[in-house]
Amino acid sequence: MRTWRYSAGPDSANVWLRMQASASSPKRPVVAYFSAEYAIADDLPIYAGGLGILAADIVMQAAAGNREFWAVGLVYHEAFTGDDPDQRPMVERLSANGFELATGPDGQRMVISLDVAGREVKLQAWLKRWDQTRLLLLDARLPDNTPEDQQISDHLYASAPDLAFAQEICLGFGGVAMLRALGGEPDVYHLNEGHAALAGLAVVLHQRATHQQASFDEAVAAVRGRLVATKHTLLSGAGLFLDWTTVGQLLAPTLAAAGAQLDDLMPLAGRERGDYSDTKLLMQLCERQSGVSKLHVEMERREHPDSRLVPITNGIFRWRWTTAAWDQNPLSYDDAKLWAAHCENRHQLLEHVREQTGKQLDPETLTVVWSRRMAAYKRPELLVTDPERLGRLLNNAERPIQLVVAGQANPADAGAIALMTRVIEASRRPDLAPRFAYLPHYNPITAKFLVRGADLWLNTPIRGYEACGTSGMKASLNGALQLSTSDGWIDEIDLASIGWRLPDEGGEAVAHDLYNLLGQDVAHLFYDRANGLPTAWVVKMRANIRLVLEQFTAERMLAEYYAKLYEHG
Repeated sequence: MRTWRYSAGPDSANVWLRMQASASSPKRPVVAYFSAEYAIADDLPIYAGGLGILAADIVMQAAAGNREFWAVGLVYHEAFTGDDPDQRPMVERLSANGFELATGPDGQRMVISLDVAGREVKLQAWLKRWDQTRLLLLDARLPDNTPEDQQISDHLYASAPDLAFAQEICLGFGGVAMLRALGGEPDVYHLNEGHAALAGLAVVLHQRATHQQASFDEAVAAVRGRLVATKHTLLSGAGLFLDWTTVGQLLAPTLAAAGAQLDDLMPLAGRERGDYSDTKLLMQLCERQSGVSKLHVEMERREHPDSRLVPITNGIFRWRWTTAAWDQNPLSYDDAKLWAAHCENRHQLLEHVREQTGKQLDPETLTVVWSRRMAAYKRPELLVTDPERLGRLLNNAERPIQLVVAGQANPADAGAIALMTRVIEASRRPDLAPRFAYLPHYNPITAKFLVRGADLWLNTPIRGYEACGTSGMKASLNGALQLSTSDGWIDEIDLASIGWRLPDEGGEAVAHDLYNLLGQDVAHLFYDRANGLPTAWVVKMRANIRLVLEQFTAERMLAEYYAKLYEHG
């Protein structure tokens, strides 16, 4: 085992992994991308939702383009929701997915050492390589650590505040230290959400320790041009908030080692009411900042007039989410072939539903999917606002509809759990149950069946809160039509060409319009057939596929990251 102690000062490890640009392509900046979660493989439950899915798509796109791109995260040995049907140890799953322990030039396992609340915490790293693109997942489950510190690698977004902050210390300071131990010195650090903000502070403290004549503020100014951020939400409660006593207990030794103190940090990370905010630290440290859609940036500027976010709308890695029935150009199919391929995907979705729930839905019936993390602003309850009316829609003799709902709530969010329970209970009503399935295991495997097999993708958030909503892009890529409020990426397009728009505001009124649209416009278009084909429906299918391929791929998103964030100035 090769152990390297974290220091804000000059590197003490031998440099042995040199990140060099491909000789066949122009020199691009070396990027380190920090995220608390990555949905990088179907059987690695180290993510909570869309943030992790997006982070993994970015890594896959960087790998596809052979970018010098180091992604950094943490390993969590227990599933986020606690609902993990795969009982294999995480170490076994990591190995099966191409991860190996990072080693030094002598082949010995690389371990770094951090100070957390005056305790020495050791971290190893699981490394997956795609040529010049790499993903490092830091792991605190080492026998050298106390049982308390091994818990850092238990669950994503630990509920105990001090443990959650210890996770952020390990991600930020541990990630920067591991990169240096492996010989990496990125040109740009991209910090994905406030959970990764301490990586920026680690870069600042390294600058402070190596330029001892400079003040803390001068160190911040010196590195700010290398730090970029992406903010994903408008919610005021997003991120981690802590009292300064807890922050001091965990972080003060690391600050002191670099000649800094807690008072230096307070102007950067202190909210008006005085507590620590990782999101504020993120915004204060990073010179260039992006939001995840045009509407997201617009809403941020309404809330924070001094916001410096620039819009870079999210995109998806098409090869991960596109159906196996498509070849590289599904738009070249004639109507009959396109429709037949989609019907096969619907059949596969419903077979997956049967395997998961025991319910046998009708493979020829209009299938509406609502699938995302359960949260109050996403309004999953709209669909079941009036169960009696919903029942009449589902059981219409001429134009029946069936529903597939999937999504989990944050275990710490009691309100979201209540909404999820309400949806589950509705799916069990005798008048709804035959045409209403709730999928209990929500993971990338299920997500692929859902986005590929849905006829209609239903999206019901309060406008301005979804931020982007990439799940809808994945469904559109596979030919699903959209029924949505004008939120996130949907606000940037002509929705009428690919589906239908829900009113942005109102509770029961929105539900009323939702039922009207489903029973009239949507069902009529789906069941209006000529020679067995819903010709007008297929026209909208093509429009969905074309739109995503032209505007909402991860390839376009990553190109904008380089142009607007990484290579700026």
